[in-house]
Amino acid sequence: MLFELQVALKYLIPRRKALSTALISVLSVLVISLVIWLVLVFLSVTSGMEKNWLQKLTSLHAPIRIAPTDAYYNSYFYQVDSLSAASNYSLKTIGEKNQTAASDPYAEDTDLEIPPYWSRPDRLPSGGLCDPVKDAFRELASLQATIPGLAFQDYEISGALLRIGISNGSSLSQMTYLLSISEKNPNLASLIMNAPIEIVDTADFPVYLPKSYKENGVNIGDRGTLSFSAPSAASLQEQRIWVRAAGFYDPGILAIGNKCVLVPNEITRSIAAANQTISPDGTPTNGIFVWVKDLKRADETASLIEERFAAAGIGSYWKVSTYENFEFSKDLLAQFQSDRTLLLLIASIILIVACSNIISLLVLLVNDKKKEIAILQSMGASFCSIASIFAACGVVMGALGCLFGSLAAVFTLHHLDHLVAFLSSLQGRAAFNPAFFGHSLPNQLSGEAFVFVLIATPLLSLAAGLIPALKASRIHPSSTLRSE
Repeated sequence: MLFELQVALKYLIPRRKALSTALISVLSVLVISLVIWLVLVFLSVTSGMEKNWLQKLTSLHAPIRIAPTDAYYNSYFYQVDSLSAASNYSLKTIGEKNQTAASDPYAEDTDLEIPPYWSRPDRLPSGGLCDPVKDAFRELASLQATIPGLAFQDYEISGALLRIGISNGSSLSQMTYLLSISEKNPNLASLIMNAPIEIVDTADFPVYLPKSYKENGVNIGDRGTLSFSAPSAASLQEQRIWVRAAGFYDPGILAIGNKCVLVPNEITRSIAAANQTISPDGTPTNGIFVWVKDLKRADETASLIEERFAAAGIGSYWKVSTYENFEFSKDLLAQFQSDRTLLLLIASIILIVACSNIISLLVLLVNDKKKEIAILQSMGASFCSIASIFAACGVVMGALGCLFGSLAAVFTLHHLDHLVAFLSSLQGRAAFNPAFFGHSLPNQLSGEAFVFVLIATPLLSLAAGLIPALKASRIHPSSTLRSE
């Protein structure tokens, strides 16, 4: 009886050890898969939201902005219009400068004398006046041949008091900032929330209002005025421009989005001629917007523009900047970068914790296979070959966890809308505020997150398998076999 019990225990104990090892292996792969799934889904959604926010930031304002410098405003080229009868004694915007036939409208015989403290005119070798505006547009036009999808247009910003009637018979009044409509903006159609209407009354200018006006009762076709002060011979007088709501647009997450109205450039030029407007966020009130299809090429394109301007001799008149340096977006982009770094750090820590389960499994496996390891060593197996076996076990487990977790993440992202709808039904309200996250969360797998997981998981699994592998390689065959 005692002998039979010893024989049963001899065979049952190894089977229990094998079952425990297999169970721990499955649990380790399951934990790694779960962590990979969470990391991929979370990083993919956050990366998609960041791209959506960047798209909104650069839809109304282009990803590249060319603004005049102090050298431009202090130049003879800019100031001479204030003394010229041909320019109606008023300073001109960049768009007006580009449309004028003569770069130098000054007539020495009839116009006022040029003040001696003005900067000397920047003359060409031929004697003509250097025209930094026409040269800038010429250089940008030449870049269109080398950069597909490049578009550019001048913009103007001004301010006025908007009064517009609403459906209940009352009116809405608000100080607004006016941005000239950029017809060449490739994203303009995606911003407009409705089909544009045609203004039949030529006395009214069509304007596009932020969608918040629609929520406050303004309808398409409602009429209003833009009021601003203009100097006269005796005092300042109120001037009015009649406008009509042609549609509504989504301002995105701009700080002044609810106070910015898109208007024809005739309005901004009329107001700019009457008084100077200062943008609330420091954005230059006059400049050139440049659009590129790929935001990742914004820095490269900006550097190329700077090189072209420097070669044309107009580099000192312009400042070229990308959306990363815009006044209204640089703080937000800095926060994006901090969040991205923090998320990657948290994901790395979670992966390290998940892969550490491999250590306990392989340590148990080494203790269970001491006899087999000692036999292999006695047959001539080197320490490195034995260590590589257990290290490979860790890599395989990490690869399996990466595979299963990636498949689960792809499946989850594909059905993300259903998951969000389920969470919303549980809470009784929207799980994610549409004002910040949009009406649907991004459901595309992030390539950067997948590469991060694909590289980090096997490396961490290999590192986790090195400790048991080193322990296995240091087993002494003679002492182990004697003990067995």
